[in-house]
Amino acid sequence: MMRSGLALTLLVAALGSACSGSDGGTATPTSPTTPTTSAGPQTPTNTSCLPAAPSNFRVTVTGSTRVFNWNAVSGAQDYFIQIGNSSGAKDLIDTNTTQTTYAWTGGNASTYYARVYARNSCGSGPNSTELTFN
Repeated sequence: MMRSGLALTLLVAALGSACSGSDGGTATPTSPTTPTTSAGPQTPTNTSCLPAAPSNFRVTVTGSTRVFNWNAVSGAQDYFIQIGNSSGAKDLIDTNTTQTTYAWTGGNASTYYARVYARNSCGSGPNSTELTFN
């Protein structure tokens, strides 16, 4: 019984000296280091906070006025509507609004293309379905 008590005492003493400073005293914590280079702005790694694509994007044409409407997107701060003379183009309109409606009067081409996307602090979400209209 005496031997096991002595072995336990030696083990505790050995562990205690392994956890202390090199001189057998208490270890002193060091200050955190500061990186020497800046990484700059970071792309969000959590893309789950990006807004969804606006749904139910539609246009009503009355004379030369086109009124666009879409469903609100949860978490959206604003919406960008883009109108162009060809699919995917934004050569006529590329503007933002906080509303879920946008009226446009203009253009004299026979066919136009439009889409809308939502934006928040995480970035821009995907485009809605593109509309083709006259």
